[in-house]
Formats: sequence, C-alpha cells, structure tokens
Amino acid sequence: MTGAAPQLVQDLIAAIGTSDAIQTGPIRVGVDVVVISEFTRILSTTGGNAMTRTAFTEAERLYCARRPDRFAVRWAAKEAVAKAVGTGFRGLRPGDIEVLHHPDGRPSLRASDGSVWPTGAHAWDWSLTLCHEGDVALALAVARVPPDWASASLHIPEPRCERGVAP
Repeated sequence: MTGAAPQLVQDLIAAIGTSDAIQTGPIRVGVDVVVISEFTRILSTTGGNAMTRTAFTEAERLYCARRPDRFAVRWAAKEAVAKAVGTGFRGLRPGDIEVLHHPDGRPSLRASDGSVWPTGAHAWDWSLTLCHEGDVALALAVARVPPDWASASLHIPEPRCERGVAP
C-alpha cells in the first residue's frame, strides 16, 4: 500500500485493539472524503463564510487560518464522526464536533461547548485519522462503544416539514 492507506489501517487496528477488547463493546466506524478544490470553492461563497462560522469552532478556525486543505479535512472528520454515531447530521450538528490538533501532530475530537451527541456518543472512546494529499482530504473516525450503551437504540429525530412540504 502507498500513501495514507497504511497509516489508516494501522490506526484502525490500534483503535480496535485485540479481539478481547472488541468483546467489551462494539466498534463504530465512519469515513469521509472531501475534494479540496470543491470545498475551497464552497468556502469562498457567502454561504461558505457562514458555514465556516457555524460548523467550525473558533479554535478550528484559528488553526486552519485560511488553509482550505485543513478546513476540508476537518469537515471530512465531522462527517465521519456523524456516520460513526449513526445519525448523520440529524441530532448532531457539525459545530458540535471539535477537531483538535495536538502539538505532536495527533488529531483528536471532542464535543464542543459541552454539547451532547445522540446516544451519548460524545463520551465514547474515539480515535481519529486525518490526511490530505493532492486534491483529496480523508478522515477515518473509530469509536469503541461502552458495553452498557451497546444495546441503546439510536434515536433519530423525525425530518421536519417546512411550509407543508415533506423532505
């Protein structure tokens, strides 16, 4: 394997651990890919400016500092987390997810401003891998779910109708 693929596989294995660790609770995985040039175009619009303010925390905006590749990979991370949670962005907003960048280069995530994610996913044990190469940004989010949450059903809010038009 070349590029980021070997690191993704290593991070997935490290997050999952041994088969004994898997028996302590299920593993949830989400992945997302963003085309950086398309995301850059979106960010340059009025709607993109508003999205930057609502979907990214102040710390994320400061770290990304006009680097579209950094914004794109963080957006991919937020999408990957929403997929791993299982609700998508229903009951979980992009701004509820904060992608942190540690001094050693390791990414991680947390619930921003004390937000609570569906099924208590903000308290799951998360591992995050980010990469961007060329025009592609990719994120892999892996969560080990505590056994006491394993049987919790996902509560997905009903779609809202606006002006009598079904979604």
